[in-house]
Amino acid sequence: MQFTAQSSEAVRAGKVTTTFRNWRRPHAKVGRVYRLRTSGAVRVTGMSRVRVADITPAAARRAGFDDAAALAAFLGAEDDAEVTRVDFELLAQARPKEPPLLALADVLARLDATDRRSATPWTGTALALIDAQPATRAADLAAAAGMETARFKAKVRRLKALGLTQSLEVGYRLTDLGQRTAAALRSRKP
Repeated sequence: MQFTAQSSEAVRAGKVTTTFRNWRRPHAKVGRVYRLRTSGAVRVTGMSRVRVADITPAAARRAGFDDAAALAAFLGAEDDAEVTRVDFELLAQARPKEPPLLALADVLARLDATDRRSATPWTGTALALIDAQPATRAADLAAAAGMETARFKAKVRRLKALGLTQSLEVGYRLTDLGQRTAAALRSRKP
């Protein structure tokens, strides 16, 4: 579950404690912790499916909207549509556990091992695509890499676990370590 920078500010200020999402399937789980943009985190305390027509003005205000009509317009949903209500609490800690920051040599060794285990080496390609096209839809990056979108996203999550990528509102970007790693991989090529 992701929040925009603007909504993250409202959550940190205590003005927003609920969000409504127009999801086909849940993208969050009760009890899980999700990061806010720049700093902070929330824990999901409840989730339910609700009809747009049943959203109360108070619930819309807890989601940061003036009224239920503004929320419905934002969601682009009709009154009879069902949306997901997600309730959450702001955590006192500044951030959930960060991935361990590895030395560049360790990261390169792990990527080499990953590529050796793969039928087709992919780590350098994925990093190069994200480096060249930050904030690009995953589907577009996957097509450029010749992969299915779901498979590409799973691979990028592995890079994120190493501290190499960061998810954006749309697409990804390389972290500082990711940029150094991509540069090291480029310098290896003959």
